[in-house]
Amino acid sequence: MPLARCGAGTPVDAMKHDGPVRFSVLIATRNRPVLLRRAVESVMRQDCADWEIVLVNDGSDDIHLASLAELVRELGPRVQRRDLPRRTRGHGPSFAQNECAAIARGDYLCFLDDDDEWIDDGHLSRLAHMIDGQVAAPDLLLANQQACRDGVPVQRVVWIEDLLARAVPPLRADATGAFPVTPAQLLCATGFGHLNATTIRRTHFERIGGFDEGLRYENDRDFNLRAIDQADTILYVQDVIARHHIPDPAARASMSTIVGDLEKRVFQLRLLDKAILFARQEAVQAYARRHKAYTLKRIATEAAAMGADRTAAHYALEAAGARFTFGWAGYTMLLLLRLLWRRGT
Repeated sequence: MPLARCGAGTPVDAMKHDGPVRFSVLIATRNRPVLLRRAVESVMRQDCADWEIVLVNDGSDDIHLASLAELVRELGPRVQRRDLPRRTRGHGPSFAQNECAAIARGDYLCFLDDDDEWIDDGHLSRLAHMIDGQVAAPDLLLANQQACRDGVPVQRVVWIEDLLARAVPPLRADATGAFPVTPAQLLCATGFGHLNATTIRRTHFERIGGFDEGLRYENDRDFNLRAIDQADTILYVQDVIARHHIPDPAARASMSTIVGDLEKRVFQLRLLDKAILFARQEAVQAYARRHKAYTLKRIATEAAAMGADRTAAHYALEAAGARFTFGWAGYTMLLLLRLLWRRGT
């Protein structure tokens, strides 16, 4: 069925697109062919044709390669595929996404996790309309998504669904229906923009250096902070365009479940220290300082629960220095007293 090209232009056939494209949808995958098919099919339902899928296979096991090859054949010229050498834990999401971006042809890069899906068939058409309506091409466009656990929507704010209610000063829509937004306003939201609902101009992606390949956890938050910090124009799209399927911790199939709890905190400290040291916007630096204190406190309490008193006291002192409160000072003193008592017994 012929689809309308995104933005101005004549209709093009959905399965014939070997020239330049406007949107590249980047999908990194590993050992999940059934879920990957669902993700890909959600892109194929878009009501415009000015897109391609860039698929990077991060060393899937042999048993999954036939299914992957069949899916690529079905997509034909609308997919670019790259296979990475096999490694025990894969190359990680940052490396795989950077590989996707390196071969993408689109002016704008979109992202989709291989176990998630887009649920708004007009997502790319709407983005094109908003981009065309700007005086200068926006660097970043952020939309919303719905989190689900076992198919049931989570009834709480997870990302930036509450941005309109929390932004200071309040956001105002432009003529296209998009909301121009600053980093300071974005950081008023409960969370940060998820990659599934993120679209970034290719030149901006290159300017910020893509994803940090040293991060195997919360690489998306690091990417988001650097992207909003250095963007000239950011647009917020109110629509819920994606569905995120929260991974089963027992499955051990995603980076959020593979990485151990304390190792996660190490990655969090790294990305927050980067923002404190290198961010241009004071709002981003303040956000990072605040969240670093939270992370240090979590390390301290988790270490204390493990009986690692010296480690707990060390991180408790760091947390007190990062963000002092009397309550936390009291907790830190108790840890120090316990450490001294155990040394003396």
